[in-house]
Amino acid sequence: MKATILSLGLALLLIRQGAALIKCIQGDGSDLTAKDCASEEAALCYQPKFTEYTGLAAGDYGCGTCTAAGKTKDTDCTECTGNDANACNTPVATGADFMCHTYTINEDTTAFAKTATATCKRLAATVVKCNMPGSVFDNTFTVANSGCGPCDSAAKAANKCAECDSAECNTMPSPIKCIKGDGSDMTAKNCLPAQGEAAPTKCSQAKFLEYTGLAAGQNYACGACAANSGATCQDCDGNTDAACNTKIETAESFKCYDYEVKEEKLVKKETSVTCQRLKDTAIKCNMPGTAADTTYSVKNNGCGPCVEADKTSNKCADCDEGECNSAFAVTAFVLPLLAAFYFLL
Repeated sequence: MKATILSLGLALLLIRQGAALIKCIQGDGSDLTAKDCASEEAALCYQPKFTEYTGLAAGDYGCGTCTAAGKTKDTDCTECTGNDANACNTPVATGADFMCHTYTINEDTTAFAKTATATCKRLAATVVKCNMPGSVFDNTFTVANSGCGPCDSAAKAANKCAECDSAECNTMPSPIKCIKGDGSDMTAKNCLPAQGEAAPTKCSQAKFLEYTGLAAGQNYACGACAANSGATCQDCDGNTDAACNTKIETAESFKCYDYEVKEEKLVKKETSVTCQRLKDTAIKCNMPGTAADTTYSVKNNGCGPCVEADKTSNKCADCDEGECNSAFAVTAFVLPLLAAFYFLL
């Protein structure tokens, strides 16, 4: 029995001694010649891992496992099954490097700033791609791989990330400029998006109401007018060079008289009102016409021209000088009385 076991052990030893050594590339990669591994126990080869858009991890090529080489498998090191003919741990085929811009959030977390240009590494079959912050602003967003490669799918779907297909293509559009506030400072300022919102593309301001002036309650601002605010707000397409919501050019104001009903008469109010006008708007005042009765309402407090229908029907008359509408007074009874008096003569 002992002789049988001894014979089997000797046979196994002879078989093992006859086993061929596997070949691996060894060293820092400067010599890519496949060499026999020193140990007969070696069954694997290892090499530095190539990470898409980042490049090759630091480390050597060798025989054995990543762990034995002090590396972490599939993090900074990869393994392959060796053979006695050729090294399996050959360098991966790569494409030409390309450049992409890098972005970081500014100190007050209100905007992203282009801070550098990164060199992007890629495999031979990998296409050129750069990424950048998208149209929806998120101050917690981090640009992937220093701007190299595509967006994370979730960030892209939420428009927090945008991508493009050529080197250094990831240049964010500059913000538009708008005047902001109550008009005390007419300097154009950058319009930055609010958290979770897209960057503004329009500027807005108070609407100038002819003969009345600027609508109340509306400041200069970034962004379009609110829904259903067309009566008091106007907006314009923004640009990156200058604000489009500039101060509206006006001409010198003028005065007109308003009218009211007193003792069944349309009579001029004692104090004239101030009328505002645009730069090219002519001076006009309006007043009750010869056919106006006490149900007639003077338009715009007497500022500006008549409504064409009222003028045609002689319910309104207009004139073209300041306070020129001061010479009218009529009652609902005066004209009938004059007519009756005429027929009695």
